[in-house]
Parts: sequence; C-alpha cells; structure tokens
Amino acid sequence: MPASSALPQLTRIAPYFPVANVERSVAHYTDVLGFGLEYSAGSPAQFAIVSRDGLAIMLRRVSDPAKIAPSESQGGTWDAFFWVRDIDAVSRELTSHGATIVYGPIVQESYHMREMAVRDADGHVLGFGQSISR
Repeated sequence: MPASSALPQLTRIAPYFPVANVERSVAHYTDVLGFGLEYSAGSPAQFAIVSRDGLAIMLRRVSDPAKIAPSESQGGTWDAFFWVRDIDAVSRELTSHGATIVYGPIVQESYHMREMAVRDADGHVLGFGQSISR
C-alpha cells in the first residue's frame, strides 16, 4: 500500500455488559475493581461507561436480568481480559477491596501467563494476566 494512503486507526475498545442495575454495577466497578465513572445516562441510570487506565467497559441496564448470560455460563472463561504489568499487585488490590475471586493468580503454562479472574456484581468474569518468560 502506498505510504500516502492512511489506514483507519482503531483507538479504543469496550466490552458491552448487560446489567440488572447500572448504579449498583458502577458502584462495584468503582469501589471494588478500581475503575472510574466516565459517563452515565438516565435517571435512574440506564447506561454507563467505567474505565481504568484508559480501558473502558460499557454497562447497559436490561429489563429482564434473567437474560444476562456471562460467557462463563455459555462455556467461556472471561467476558473481558486485561493484560497487566504486575499481577501480584492487582491481586492484592482487588482482594483488599473485597472482589469475588474466581481463581488465581495461577500460572497458565500453555500460553505463558500468570493470571487471575474476578466476578462482577452481575456474574461477568474479568481476567487479568501478566506474560511470563518461556
């Protein structure tokens, strides 16, 4: 491709999580998981964006919470995964704030990560991992 042709640039990504109660979910993300509230819409809130270190998650209220189906319930592992610099520091922080730990930190030899996972207030699982040397 010629140097003068600029490709579109993707600048951000945000998982989109259905939640039963946006305000409760925002409180969990801010108080327990260390995210900040970036945006909220509605009264009571129907939608919000929380972020940490420039990485966002969108939260949207659904009318029937029974329809919330995190990836884990469908045979998956996480609903979002974050690469981190220091998994031990993340683990200490999340544990000290009362996060529901799903597992870890553990070593995943098959893909060279030391990782952990936590569950949010609606059952979504967030993975956090640090690459390790082979």
